[in-house]
Amino acid sequence: QEERPEATDDPVRPSPTEPGAATPESIGPDGDLARRIGVVALAAGLLSAVVMERQFGPTGAYSSVIGTVVGLLNLWVLARVVTRLIDPKVSAGKGAAMALLLAKTAALFLGVGLLISRSWVHGGSFMAGITAVVVAIAGGGLWDAVSPKAETGSDSSDSDEG
Repeated sequence: QEERPEATDDPVRPSPTEPGAATPESIGPDGDLARRIGVVALAAGLLSAVVMERQFGPTGAYSSVIGTVVGLLNLWVLARVVTRLIDPKVSAGKGAAMALLLAKTAALFLGVGLLISRSWVHGGSFMAGITAVVVAIAGGGLWDAVSPKAETGSDSSDSDEG
C-alpha cells in the first residue's frame, strides 16, 4: 500500500507558505469534510437512484444520478470559488473569482432549465438527486461534528473560545 506524502511534499498541493495554502486541519474544499460529504452524497445518490428507478423506471434512475452529479459538481466549484473569495491570504483575483461565481450560477440555472424544459431528465427525479447532495452536506457536517478528533492545540479554527 502506497503512503500519501505530507501536504508539503506533494507537488500538486501548495506548500503552507504559499498564498491561499490550506493548513492540515483545514475543512476547505480538499479537506476531510469535503471527502465525508462526497461519501455521504454517493450513498444518498445511490439510494435516490434506486428509489426513483422503482418509481419512474430507468429514466427516473438516470435523472437522479444526473441530479446528484450536477449537485456535486456545483458544490465542488462553489467551494473553490468561495474559498478564494473569503481567504484573507489571497488578495489578488477576487474580481475574477466573483465573475466565475456569477458565471457558474448562470450556467447552473441555464443547464438545469434546459435539462428539465426539454424533458431530457425527469424533473422530480433530478431534484431528488440534487437533494441527495443537500442531505450529504448536512450528513457530512454531522459526521464531522460527532467524529472523534485529535487534539490540535489552541490555534485550532474549530475552537469555540474567543
